[in-house]
Amino acid sequence: MMRIKIQEIGKGLHPSEAVVQVDTVERPERLIVDRRSIENNTIEVGYPITKHNGYLLVELPRETIGGVWRVWITRDIIAGEVFEGAA
Repeated sequence: MMRIKIQEIGKGLHPSEAVVQVDTVERPERLIVDRRSIENNTIEVGYPITKHNGYLLVELPRETIGGVWRVWITRDIIAGEVFEGAA
């Protein structure tokens, strides 16, 4: 697993939830996550599924408000290193 940078932008319906925003290649995507999954303004996602033109396709831990699970991201929102074997 790896972590990507997010911005917390609001409260969820339950006190243990937060609405966060992920900057993707196409547009910012918002999703609701458990507050316990946020560490240093990052959330955990799966390793890149594939890469194309320098972008990485990752699967988010929950569906976004817009209805997608997989998003294209740039490497600059990754917190830490990406293993070379990943994608």
